[in-house]
Amino acid sequence: MVILGGLAAWAGPDHDLASHAANGRMSDIGLYRAVARQVGQGADYYASAVELQRANGFPLHPFVTVRLPALAWALGHLGTTTALALAGALIAANAIIWFGAFPFTRPAERVCIVALVLLGSIMAPQAVYLHEWWAGQLLTAALGLFLRNRSGAGLALAIAALFVRELSALFIAVSLPFLLHQRRRGDVVAALIALSAFAIALALHRAKVAALVLPTDLTSPGWLGLRGPAGPSGDLEAMVLFGLVPEPLASLLVFAPLLGWAETAMRRTAMPLVWFAGFLGVLALLARADNGFWVRMILPGYMAGLALVPRAIMALAQPGSHGGPHPVAEQQVHLP
Repeated sequence: MVILGGLAAWAGPDHDLASHAANGRMSDIGLYRAVARQVGQGADYYASAVELQRANGFPLHPFVTVRLPALAWALGHLGTTTALALAGALIAANAIIWFGAFPFTRPAERVCIVALVLLGSIMAPQAVYLHEWWAGQLLTAALGLFLRNRSGAGLALAIAALFVRELSALFIAVSLPFLLHQRRRGDVVAALIALSAFAIALALHRAKVAALVLPTDLTSPGWLGLRGPAGPSGDLEAMVLFGLVPEPLASLLVFAPLLGWAETAMRRTAMPLVWFAGFLGVLALLARADNGFWVRMILPGYMAGLALVPRAIMALAQPGSHGGPHPVAEQQVHLP
């Protein structure tokens, strides 16, 4: 965690901290931290969140502008020091999971994969209060476990991410066709039950917010940014060290991991490619300029695709070979 903090400081100010911080107003992370602290002191979550958002010029319409309470409750009672320790443990767990995610790779490639996942996990200490950071780490671990043919454990982490940030429902939706293809009926049923339970929780959340919000409260501009490919490209450059690469190379490099994931789709499973490309599409179509921190939902795992690009280039140079997968690895893979 100390190393990651040092890298974050070297890379410059965390882009997450810039959102909504203009004109001296509280940033998004400042808001989440203030809410968590009040909850830790015994305050009601919804009363604190609505009051702070109203006082600092944040929108309260629609109800999803008020985050789900799970993360604020946990961080408020754990405190920043414990939260940072847990964040470090989760980063370490991701490193272990992803080191063995591709049995056909060489040791050097596995080290590169882990290094890229760590690079995608870089955060300023304040970002421990950011919902997208936690959801992204949980979903990265979930995807790594799916790749290691442990879909049950992966699904459990994805469900945990769902109650941190509702955008995680997209990951579960993407996983369902692959679970059905594998005939993992138990996991499919668990996913459907989790989505149903979440729908109920979201309805209760809406009712709680509606009871406190006034007609005069601010309304969000909406989720239809229509930024195109330049949107996710800029988001990725702001979050990781792509910003140190000169243009236009940087704009091309941020999408290079998709090439590695495309090769993985031919070799093993298309799930990572569908998830990453789909979420980048969401960023291009729906996210506004001040929603750039959404990219943290995919960032750690997405970066690992860079380590697979050389294999993808070799596969393109030798049509039909797909990099020559190891026979033992083929026997271990059950994903489509």
